[in-house]
Amino acid sequence: MTELPPPSTGQTTVTTDGSPAVADVVGLVVRCAQRAPDAVAVTTRDTRLTYRQLDQRADRLARRLRDLGVGPGQVVGLYAQRSPELVVGLLAVLKSGGAYLPLEPTLPPERLRFMIDDAAAAIVLTGPGHHRRIPGSSYRAVSLDEAADGPVDQNVAGPGDLAYVMYTSGSTGRPKGVLVERQGLANYLEWLISEFSRGRPVNSLLHTSIAFDFSVTNVYLPLVTGGSLALAPPDADHEVLARLLQDSRLDLVRVTPSHAELLDAATDGRPTPPGPRFVVVGGEILRAHQVSTLRRIFPGSAIYNHYGPTETVVGRCFLRLDESAGFHLDSYAAHDPVPVGGPIPNTRITLLPTEPGEAADDAGELLIGGTGLARGYLNLPELTERSFVTLPDDTRAYRTGDLVRVDDQRRLVVVGRTDDQVKIRGYRVELGEVEAAVLATGAVRSAAVVKVASPGDALVAFVVPERDVRLEPAGLRATLAEALPDYMLPHRFVVLDALPLTANRKLDRAALAELAVTAAPRPAVRPTSRHPEGVAEQFLRCVRDVLELGEVSLDDDFFALGGDSIAAMKLAARCRAVGIELRYTRILAARSLADTLEQVPERS
Repeated sequence: MTELPPPSTGQTTVTTDGSPAVADVVGLVVRCAQRAPDAVAVTTRDTRLTYRQLDQRADRLARRLRDLGVGPGQVVGLYAQRSPELVVGLLAVLKSGGAYLPLEPTLPPERLRFMIDDAAAAIVLTGPGHHRRIPGSSYRAVSLDEAADGPVDQNVAGPGDLAYVMYTSGSTGRPKGVLVERQGLANYLEWLISEFSRGRPVNSLLHTSIAFDFSVTNVYLPLVTGGSLALAPPDADHEVLARLLQDSRLDLVRVTPSHAELLDAATDGRPTPPGPRFVVVGGEILRAHQVSTLRRIFPGSAIYNHYGPTETVVGRCFLRLDESAGFHLDSYAAHDPVPVGGPIPNTRITLLPTEPGEAADDAGELLIGGTGLARGYLNLPELTERSFVTLPDDTRAYRTGDLVRVDDQRRLVVVGRTDDQVKIRGYRVELGEVEAAVLATGAVRSAAVVKVASPGDALVAFVVPERDVRLEPAGLRATLAEALPDYMLPHRFVVLDALPLTANRKLDRAALAELAVTAAPRPAVRPTSRHPEGVAEQFLRCVRDVLELGEVSLDDDFFALGGDSIAAMKLAARCRAVGIELRYTRILAARSLADTLEQVPERS
């Protein structure tokens, strides 16, 4: 192994021994409440919660949790949409000494049940509208409004105790829980404060699920600096979201590279406000053309590229993407990956050479060590041992599986993977988990899934049906929706007689990738609709233009044609341009193009 030299930009350092004296997260929030109790801590479009209210409500709920036996090492589920109550619950679990388990309400019940049982969460905090039990799981439901009187010892948990359990996609066919300790969270927050606060409050926006780990940045940074955390409405579409993210009253927002195209479609070339002070990008490889788009959407913002797996606590490397940090966008071709920079404090980075032929000669697998590594994977000791390795000097490091190279300024550049893991809209997806779910339907003899980049990042599933089984893609997708989150659902299914193999009799994923981007010719079908034929034809023409297809019919499924949320936004905009009023959320919810057209008001 060769240790990567420290970056020459001087922005970060590498520390390989000892643990920093980091403040407790709960203590930082309490300090803000003591300094400015009437300052606004959490806001929605119709609610404001001051620091005094947040602290007192979290104390009362924490006291209730302690009475129920919650303490260090015990996991408490959080089953609620974005709301002030959710933030109260998150803080209350930490104050009680426990660890929280985000349970996103939009996930399939079977996946939620697995997570609750796997984490042995005996208590689940439930928010408004989510008091109905998750089928098949045994737990005590406690409302986020419950309270108990009495003092709460907020020093019951130590730096090595758990802060949260975050589930990610697993290659074995089941999700895996990452065990994040409080010292790792505190180390990450200490860097955030030093880089983005520097003595002033930071206002931020939470617009994703707290089950997505980059939400950690948005949630905690305001609350530990005395700033205000704004919560985007759970039902906000991307046009509303674009306006919220561009609010110049915010100091920091987080987006994924996939957001760039979504926001670009939402703004539709309109002049944009300056935007927040900082836009932090992460979750996927960021490419030069996406930086150009983000600069256009956020013309007054400093844009950061921020990298790190969940197992290393949100982010471990960063680079400010402007000339002050030695970054010159015009040095990159449109689809070149841009650097992720160097490590945050108390991080050790090591480059592990790959086997000959596995990657470019100058690329190696990135290992990350230092303060704040996750404890490992819950109930998966063998996977933990393989992924969290001991280096020759007896320090721990996490094998990221990311292939990186070092550029001429000694900055890390992520160029690919050593395995079949992909990212969809910033979420980690193990193709093996999707393939296992397809096989579990019982209708498929063999399956392979690949990621394609047209018309947007999407999954295509190649399936070989069982004998005498006639596969219906819509039905197969509906069955998978009962087990997988929406971002893991294949957008298209291709039926084959057999999966292609290489000369070595291994699955030929390159051949599948080529097949995935080949649009099959489609027969013209006369549309049937309550609308005049002209409206239906205009609508179908818009679909063909957006998805770049030959012929489509009203019987087609938008997702089966290769559509996704980005394409839905473009389709809605294209329809409005020809006088067809259609919200993109209706496109995503419909089962066929005919169903979509039924949502369009009849012309008088």
